[in-house]
Amino acid sequence: MKEEAFEKGFFGWVSFAAFVVTLAWCWFLGAGNMERMSLAVATFSASFAGGSVIGFVFTIFGEELEPFGKIRDAMIALASGLAGVTIANLRLLKGLIGGIQLFSDRSDRSSWFAVLFVATYFVGGFYFMYLMRKLVVNPALAKSRIEMERIQLSGKASIVAAEVEKTLRPSLLLGRDYIGEDVLGDGGKQADELRSELYSSAVEQFLASCDDDVAAGSPISPDSVAKAAVLHYYRIYLVKDKEARARQEDKAIEWITRAVLRDPLDPALQIKLADIYGMQERYDEAVSILNRLERDESSPQYVQQWLGYFLLFVDGRERDAIRHSLAFHDRFPSEADGLFNAACGYAQLYGLEVRDGIGKEFSASENRTMSLRLLEQAIRIDSANRATARKHSEIGSSFESLSEDEEFLRITKEA
Repeated sequence: MKEEAFEKGFFGWVSFAAFVVTLAWCWFLGAGNMERMSLAVATFSASFAGGSVIGFVFTIFGEELEPFGKIRDAMIALASGLAGVTIANLRLLKGLIGGIQLFSDRSDRSSWFAVLFVATYFVGGFYFMYLMRKLVVNPALAKSRIEMERIQLSGKASIVAAEVEKTLRPSLLLGRDYIGEDVLGDGGKQADELRSELYSSAVEQFLASCDDDVAAGSPISPDSVAKAAVLHYYRIYLVKDKEARARQEDKAIEWITRAVLRDPLDPALQIKLADIYGMQERYDEAVSILNRLERDESSPQYVQQWLGYFLLFVDGRERDAIRHSLAFHDRFPSEADGLFNAACGYAQLYGLEVRDGIGKEFSASENRTMSLRLLEQAIRIDSANRATARKHSEIGSSFESLSEDEEFLRITKEA
């Protein structure tokens, strides 16, 4: 910034000094004759203006948007044509310039001096415009363009977004916090703190402004759209009423979809969308998103864990769920979720055996053995899985087929 200011200041002083020197030189050439002095000033001005025009044409690169690009192309074409005509009539041009008598006498040197005088100020005009655009005009245009874009994107939402940033912690606003049923539980201090943040007056005003901007057709900045998507997603976990929660889920899907359209490469938004699809039991759609993310090396590694979990709810995909869950555990041996999900997958396969009545003795089932073995390992790593397994032994859950199994009851028995 300091270097840029120095360059602008230096350029301005040099330009001013050159202008003063030129006027003094024209006064010297005039030698008290106002007619000859006026001729020198006119020659200087015309040469300098011609060089500036050419400099203007050739310094319009890519900063200006259309229609300036078309104007530039047209001016370059015109300048090229003029240059061709000028070269073809170089002698005529030299004769015209050479006829300008800047010296007080009529010596032969006056003709050549006029040519050099014109050429010097033509080149001076070219570089003046070149430096003027590079140091002054182009930066000013760029700054003005950025400001205009900011103003155009400043609907109500953008105006109140700054207040939301002051209210919420950055990790929450950026969607980096994990908030789930297992974190919030049945309420408590953490749930109350989160509710006070997500339902603060600043957040309410911001989300209402986002809706107003959409209804009015006003443009909303991608940053505001992403913030609204994250806030609506987190609010889902605080809604207990079934109908109200369904409406909140639809609202979150609406804003997350809008955010993904603006930034389709953001895996965090797509993961949140998959999570909501899972809440709505739209497991095929959730798996489709996670399958695509798993192939993306930039996606978080826990995508494989989520994929293993959601595949448990897709008929016939139990073995795929087991494969992804165990692969995730192999990458992170200290985690227990992958083992637990794989145990659920084997328990579901065992349930299919029981349902289809494959033999009367099921204790030797490989699926049963693997499920109990992995479940015991998961509990050993994280004892909270003991209660989770008992919860999932209800009718319609993964461990239903093992709900009365003596080994299962032993493993999940409270210490």
